[in-house]
Amino acid sequence: KLQIPEAAAFCCLSAVILLSVSPTAVEWSAEMPKSVVGLSGSCVVIPCTFSYPAKGKTYTEFTGIWYKGLYEFTVYHTDTSKISDTFKGRTSLTGDLRQNNCSLKISSLSSSDTGPFIFRIEIKDLDNFSYVQNKTSVTVKETPEIPTVSVEEEMTSGKPVTATCAVSHSCPSDLPRVTWNHDGTHSSLSQPQNPGQLKLTSYTLAFTPSREDHNKHLSCSAEFEGKTVTDYKTLKVKCKSTIGSIKNCSLNGSFWNSSVLLGCVECSSINVPCMTTLFNGIRRQTSTY
Repeated sequence: KLQIPEAAAFCCLSAVILLSVSPTAVEWSAEMPKSVVGLSGSCVVIPCTFSYPAKGKTYTEFTGIWYKGLYEFTVYHTDTSKISDTFKGRTSLTGDLRQNNCSLKISSLSSSDTGPFIFRIEIKDLDNFSYVQNKTSVTVKETPEIPTVSVEEEMTSGKPVTATCAVSHSCPSDLPRVTWNHDGTHSSLSQPQNPGQLKLTSYTLAFTPSREDHNKHLSCSAEFEGKTVTDYKTLKVKCKSTIGSIKNCSLNGSFWNSSVLLGCVECSSINVPCMTTLFNGIRRQTSTY
């Protein structure tokens, strides 16, 4: 009867297990969105990561290639001389192939840049592989989306407020020029979005409204390659009421010089509720002023 040593049996069993769980074909894979949205004249980034069967070895020489259609145009090539004329000077990789990042940036986007786009990797001393099962198309929008301005519905004169302008764009490295029609302190913050969607950046304006701002428009404009879109909100500013000294009190432009006037409310904005004063010891209601 043939006897198989335990060590040999274990080795054979291990080999069978390794073969059953490590199919080489599965190790060539890529992840990228099926579609992305870009603005005409701006740029767009196709996020992309890839994997390959390293087999425990380290590889350092990679050639990354992007094609449009079934090898119709060479959109990007590590050897830039091989890029098709229609894409020359407009494409680059935003990541590092050695870090498995194959993200593609296309600048000066036009209506003909719809794809589909396919990535191919060539690894020296290993193999080459085209990820034809992973294609990305680009939807090119001719007109930017209108920004969205948010601010408090009512505010008080002299009390600081913050307004926000949410702007959609397709390229973090080519942000639109955003302007406000009001003085204040500016800041911005990019919001995380799902892959393939337009990026969203929130621009804020911190300012102190005055009574002169009442019923005026607070507008935010975003300029994309000569195309400008604007949104606005109408400010509703309430007058700040304070008790002033006798010398500063006035009503409809006439000073109250009575020595028995105990105090008054200083406010000259429109649409201010009636105020109550004490005059000659009698509580009286003045008209709106």
